[in-house]
Amino acid sequence: MIVPAPCQRLFFGESSPLLPSSTSQEHCAPDTMPGDLDSETAALLRMVVLPQIEAASSWGDLVMRLREKGFGLGFRAGRMILNRLDSGAEICTGRSLGAPLRGLAARLGRPALRLSRDGLSARLQG
Repeated sequence: MIVPAPCQRLFFGESSPLLPSSTSQEHCAPDTMPGDLDSETAALLRMVVLPQIEAASSWGDLVMRLREKGFGLGFRAGRMILNRLDSGAEICTGRSLGAPLRGLAARLGRPALRLSRDGLSARLQG
């Protein structure tokens, strides 16, 4: 049985999930969440992503704003997950950015999700 490699959480200057990778497209196993980011990466990511999240007026607007910055959204096990558009690599959860799904759902409304075949993950509809 092949076990998926764990999510890599490295420093921003190394093989970070934020930087383009030419060798592999590693994804987290369906039953694990992205790990914690180091403090420098988290601070830089918050500077780029949080203003987009805070300015969004709907889920569609949020997706569009994140797409312009090279990021996408996924959902798994009741959590929102930020990922890279170019590789699909999962970066972190919304909570680790300071924007938990519960707070966004209260502000933007409950997201309309399409469940994946694995039964654990989902994507926004539309």
